[in-house]
Amino acid sequence: MVVLAQNHQARLYWTPHIENECYRNLQRLGRLHPDDAEADRLTLPQRLNAELLPQNHLPYLADVSQVDEKDRHVAASALALKHQLQQPVGLITWNLKDFPRKQLLKLGVVRYSPDELCEELTKPQSNAQACLDQTVCAMMSGLNTYKPLNPTVYQLRAQPLPTALEEWLDFLARNKMHRTARSLCRQNNLPRSG
Repeated sequence: MVVLAQNHQARLYWTPHIENECYRNLQRLGRLHPDDAEADRLTLPQRLNAELLPQNHLPYLADVSQVDEKDRHVAASALALKHQLQQPVGLITWNLKDFPRKQLLKLGVVRYSPDELCEELTKPQSNAQACLDQTVCAMMSGLNTYKPLNPTVYQLRAQPLPTALEEWLDFLARNKMHRTARSLCRQNNLPRSG
């Protein structure tokens, strides 16, 4: 997402509430050791080239009442940003069922899954493989610069980052990026099921 945002002159945003939720889940799932979480959190804005928004979503909660209650703060924050920027904004989430597309679109918030967004932004007119290569470079830079002091079992078992096209297709499939994998296959004239 970071490379796609840079390639398309887009800006990434999040809120303290979303950040807290993210880090709590990363620790709960064993993806990040609690002792490494704070250091990781401090470097996140720089690594993502993202902006931490103020908690100014409360006035917009009533406007997004159709969104699942526990996720309303996300949609309300997107709506607050839309009003601040005076233009439509995108909301990226894997949790599609709790964010009704049509109702959000009426408010000027476009909801995407990461896979939908990647597929859309790597259409044939762009070079998806070049974007994937840039992604590996960005991930390697992050891994080399911000090494965990207390690697979790999940981190220790992580597979190497993909470099070849077939490795990318497997990586994308493992990470629920099936549309992006199919798009990459089409761009490279490869058959692909799924």
